[in-house]
Amino acid sequence: MRSVITIRPATISDSAALARIHVDTWRTTYGGIVPAEHLVNLNYERSQVRWEEHFRTLPRQQAFVAEVSPGQVVGLTSCGPIREPVGEIDGELYGLYILKEFQGLGIGRSLVLRVVQFLLEKGFHSLVIWCLQDNLACGFYEKLGGRLTAEKTIEIGGKPLLDVAFTWPDLAAVGA
Repeated sequence: MRSVITIRPATISDSAALARIHVDTWRTTYGGIVPAEHLVNLNYERSQVRWEEHFRTLPRQQAFVAEVSPGQVVGLTSCGPIREPVGEIDGELYGLYILKEFQGLGIGRSLVLRVVQFLLEKGFHSLVIWCLQDNLACGFYEKLGGRLTAEKTIEIGGKPLLDVAFTWPDLAAVGA
């Protein structure tokens, strides 16, 4: 029997679960891409403090979680105003993280569509997400209709990496 997936707004009480998902997905997704030392140094406690701070200080941003049963959070996303200019884009999906064992079940798509709904309700018109070029999720964003429109070099753990931007000039067309 397949579990029912619930997408709901995240709250500060979800911070420990968000930290676990954030750290665990970085370790499973970015092995071989990001320096191993950086991944080993990721820390649940530091991540939880960052999420708690997020809820206290970033009122224009919103996070959502995916639950497969009450209290079992298996995915997260966050969004809000764009943080750095990319053409005429005004909204940003800051990150999308789903525990490895729950990938491929439609949770990512459900979370992205919830972000789209939220941003449309807040008056946003377009969307960007930045993704490391070597991340397999790039194919997921292309399947949702994202167009590769920008790139930049970032440094993680002392290693330069190519970060690419997938954009949707029409927010309502995401996933269509």
